[in-house]
Amino acid sequence: MSFRGILRSGIALGALAIGGTALAQDAAPSQQDEDVIVVTGTNIQGARINEALPVTIIGEADIAAIGGVDGEDLIRALPAQGSVQFRTDNNTTNNNARGDVASINLRSIGSSGTLVLLNGRRVVNHPSTQAELSTPVTTTNVNALPVAGISRVEVLNDGASAIYGTDAVAGVFNTILDDDYEGLYVRARHLFATGNGLDEQTLTVKAGDNFNEGRTNISISAEYSRRDGLFASEVPLASSEDLRPFLVGTSFEGDTSFDNRATQSPWGQWTLNTTSSTRVRQNGTTLTSTAGVFHFQPTSFAGCRADTAGALSVPNLCIDDGSLDRDLRFDGAYDRSIISDRNRFNGFAFVNHDLDNGVRLYAEFGYYYAETQSTNEPRNGIAATEISVPANYYYNPFGPITFSDGSINPNRLPGLTNVPAEGLPVFTDGGRYRFVDVGFRDIEVINTQWRALGGARGEFANGWDWDSALLYNRAYAEDTANNSVSRTLFQQALFNETPNVYNIFNGGDPNNPSIGDATANSRDLIEPFLVDVVRESTTELALIDFKVSNGDVFSLPGGAIGIAAGVEARHEAYDENRDDRLDGTITFTDMVTGEVSQTDIYGTSPTPDSSGSRDVLGAFMEASIPLVSPDMNIPLVDTFDVQIAARIEDYSDFGSSGLKPRVAAAWRPFEGLMFRGAYSEGFRAPNLIVINEGVDRSNAREDSYFCEAGVRNGTFATFADCTGFSVGRTERRSVADDIGPEDDTNVTFGLVLEPRGFSGPMSFLNALTVTVDRWEIERQGVVGVFGAENHVSLDYLLRLQGSSNPNVVRDTPDQDDIDYFTAAGLDPAGDILFILDTYDNNEEIEVAGIDYAIYYDLEDTRYGDFNLKINASYLDTYFIALSPGAQQIRDAVDSGLISDEITVSQEGDIIMQDGQPEWRVGASLSWSHPNGLGAGIRADYTSEFIDTGAGLNPDGDPFIVESWTQTNAYVEYEFDRQGALDGLRIRVGANNIFDEDPPLADETNGYDAAYHSIRGRQVYFDIRKVF
Repeated sequence: MSFRGILRSGIALGALAIGGTALAQDAAPSQQDEDVIVVTGTNIQGARINEALPVTIIGEADIAAIGGVDGEDLIRALPAQGSVQFRTDNNTTNNNARGDVASINLRSIGSSGTLVLLNGRRVVNHPSTQAELSTPVTTTNVNALPVAGISRVEVLNDGASAIYGTDAVAGVFNTILDDDYEGLYVRARHLFATGNGLDEQTLTVKAGDNFNEGRTNISISAEYSRRDGLFASEVPLASSEDLRPFLVGTSFEGDTSFDNRATQSPWGQWTLNTTSSTRVRQNGTTLTSTAGVFHFQPTSFAGCRADTAGALSVPNLCIDDGSLDRDLRFDGAYDRSIISDRNRFNGFAFVNHDLDNGVRLYAEFGYYYAETQSTNEPRNGIAATEISVPANYYYNPFGPITFSDGSINPNRLPGLTNVPAEGLPVFTDGGRYRFVDVGFRDIEVINTQWRALGGARGEFANGWDWDSALLYNRAYAEDTANNSVSRTLFQQALFNETPNVYNIFNGGDPNNPSIGDATANSRDLIEPFLVDVVRESTTELALIDFKVSNGDVFSLPGGAIGIAAGVEARHEAYDENRDDRLDGTITFTDMVTGEVSQTDIYGTSPTPDSSGSRDVLGAFMEASIPLVSPDMNIPLVDTFDVQIAARIEDYSDFGSSGLKPRVAAAWRPFEGLMFRGAYSEGFRAPNLIVINEGVDRSNAREDSYFCEAGVRNGTFATFADCTGFSVGRTERRSVADDIGPEDDTNVTFGLVLEPRGFSGPMSFLNALTVTVDRWEIERQGVVGVFGAENHVSLDYLLRLQGSSNPNVVRDTPDQDDIDYFTAAGLDPAGDILFILDTYDNNEEIEVAGIDYAIYYDLEDTRYGDFNLKINASYLDTYFIALSPGAQQIRDAVDSGLISDEITVSQEGDIIMQDGQPEWRVGASLSWSHPNGLGAGIRADYTSEFIDTGAGLNPDGDPFIVESWTQTNAYVEYEFDRQGALDGLRIRVGANNIFDEDPPLADETNGYDAAYHSIRGRQVYFDIRKVF
């Protein structure tokens, strides 16, 4: 059997597990000599340099103050955390990772830049992926981590690729479980929201016991949690997509950029394929715009050009030319989920067994299951999935004079010219039609993950410790959306010359045009073209490693040198099985135009099935070198320690990472003060999705060259007036042939102040620790795309200079295009067919900031024990270097060659731009008393940032998303007495105790969910019993 086969078979795993094995990494040493203390950032036990590592520890008291039961709650409490991109409210499309999911993003460098460990070893990536800056991203789902069994979380705020391998660019998030438990622990919690229906219940059980005279320990932990969801209608801020009422009295009052209602509505926006000389008219009145566009609207709206009275079986409906009026846009907030209903189970089992020869066998098995239900808006279209309505469709107002059976068409408008007797087909304009009467879509997502690990560790006769384990971790996600529209089935239904057919031209609700449909079609006409859309994804991680370490290989005058070394082999794989109607198995052939599309689902881009795998071999070595000790009596050098590490990895799909070093040092001039610093080089391999999957995506893009021509020929007064012409453009994304890994450099330096030994009035300083660390990350060859918007802008510039951007593929200009551009004095160009956007190593990014921490531990006072923690992170640099093409665009804007409305997207200085706040602060204070009373309070602060989507106010100032603070608190009492109440703890707490709403942002739900929470005040009752 091949090495890969052994990894994936689980045969060795089963043998180790049957042998009674267990993982042993405890928060503190137990009575068994074999237990070890995990220190994230090193593999050497007891090395003095370990004290200098910039590690943030989240302990039991911190978790209590955070007040959550999700991994997401833990990561949001980290000041070094950036935006949370994978999250439960991000459910608009099945191209997003939906369901019970959350991602860590240390230093704001992206969801895949932080390595997540469980008990010191890797965790499989979440199977569902999504795009960040148009590039597919994979990440670990922190909500799958078993919060119930957590002993502590260690966060290394430093690059660690030299020790742990790829992905540890920004740092390491290591969750350490209580794996050697003895006793019985039962805990129940009920949480209810005071302002909405977001209630949650959780039940936790831990149990364990020792056997074989203490040589064997078996323990389990299990947690079940259920949550009621939150609808947008329950929260005033999110109850409408038109946010302008919240701007009254501000400088942005009336700003239409805050009106996020969708142009895809039941009124529809339609196109007749005519020319300037064949525009459709009724009694001499032109019914369409110059582009052949028209829409339906209530007769109460101004601008009606054709009355449909007596036609279409709908009263009070008329036709107007051009784009939809703003008040005809669809507001999908009235029945949309923000946070899903959720049921989750998480269980872990551990077995430890000590052999007579001093070897410890260890094993762990974990299982996670989560099911979420949410609702999303009725299905809307995109440009890539337009509808062609046949000429002989019964409700076509431009249909034939008579149907094929000779009967008179009652729905053809009277007095038409330029419409032949057999009628004209009608097309959706950019997919701007929404099937509102079909109903909201129910989204069900099932996530599962299981993990099995078996290993052994011991000590060689020469004093070297060894540790080896075999791990298999598998995750699965199934995303199902109902009420999806099959284009094939729907178009088949439209070839009907009788009234027994779905009426696509019946509009919405004239009395409430943005919500609902007052003239809904009957369900029996809808059901025949509805289908479920299913996305199934699987990821796998198989790993085997062997490590040795010795904290005392030989001695220098400064102390004992420690060395660790190891090898690791891992197999990573994913499989993405898209719905047959999206992956090209069932295609759509337009019976009107004959065009063939790879997607049969209205409103969803085609995505092929894809899969990929890689094998990775890695080796590392690490040394801790104490150069100076206190016994050497060197002035101003009490201790000086150095850590040196290096790692190399070889990837089966693109080769070697090269040797990546790490050097860290700690200088203690005297007791109580330490200076520390580290230099490390990291790397991150392109993820398997980037390498193996090419996709088409449709996004709204403005044709800047068209807008320029419109200004020059008098169609638009200014470039900014070119509105309503952003239509869905197909973006074809694929990987470059020469793609390689990202290389990173991480530098940290700072100080640790720990006053000790004071007496008298200054003795209070003995409990104080202060740390300040500067950190800088430089990333070269970051995998990304130039961006479709940038490609279109570059094409605009190059066409003004007499050439063009070959990545913007256009149609041959028709006569209307020729006339339009000739009138502007520009070379004619056709409509954009698609944009080629390639994944390559095209970006250089610099991120830098300062971390601050204050810890104050006051114990054994007459009032009890007090613990204060303040952690703050200041982000002062976030710069994405301009690529050559982006620099061309920027220079052209600065010189006035192209419009100053053009911006370079995804590049330049982005500090405080759509996130990236300068300050994140977390502060907690806990108190406990020997009489059993205790309390805690925690505040989390996020500073202001700019929402660039809102544009500028009349004074030229951007919209500021205000700073936000959330405060949590709890009180508790723990019984310590003989009898049934012994070991009982009762806790009452509240999250967001002051019920602070998130600050307004120009987002779908009115706030930026990547940084803020809309949950409101949540009160909980928590009872725990230890037997």
